[in-house]
Amino acid sequence: MGNVMKYKGYMGSCNVSFEDGVLHGKIECINDLVTYEASTPTELEAAFQEAVDDYLETCEMLGKEADKTMSGSFNIRVGAKLHKKLYLKAKESDVTLNEMIKSLLTQSLEDTKQLHMHLHVPEHSLGKEYTAELPERGHKDNVLMFERRVH
Repeated sequence: MGNVMKYKGYMGSCNVSFEDGVLHGKIECINDLVTYEASTPTELEAAFQEAVDDYLETCEMLGKEADKTMSGSFNIRVGAKLHKKLYLKAKESDVTLNEMIKSLLTQSLEDTKQLHMHLHVPEHSLGKEYTAELPERGHKDNVLMFERRVH
């Protein structure tokens, strides 16, 4: 996962300053700006963990919430063509554009993927014991449809 470190449920960025000759980053998604820097990746990870520990201690001392609450909205620029395609897809699906985007984002973040298969099986090759249990068929008589979740 790119230039990100994780510790105690917090994420920290990792960037390079060629001008200063250091690695640096900040704790993401918190109410305050907490930065750290180091000379090597190993030192940067230790500096990040120390920054998280210090931040949590400071928040506890001050009696304030450590996690930043996300507002639940953000703006994206997708260009006119994609905007139009998304709008038309939403209309076709009888949902709002916002609901369509939420659905697409949720699908892209899920760990499971769906696999759709169309199997062409001539009915005469199945035998009587299977023909009685065939699922409802689509437009073509010799197509069976299966859906399976793949992890």
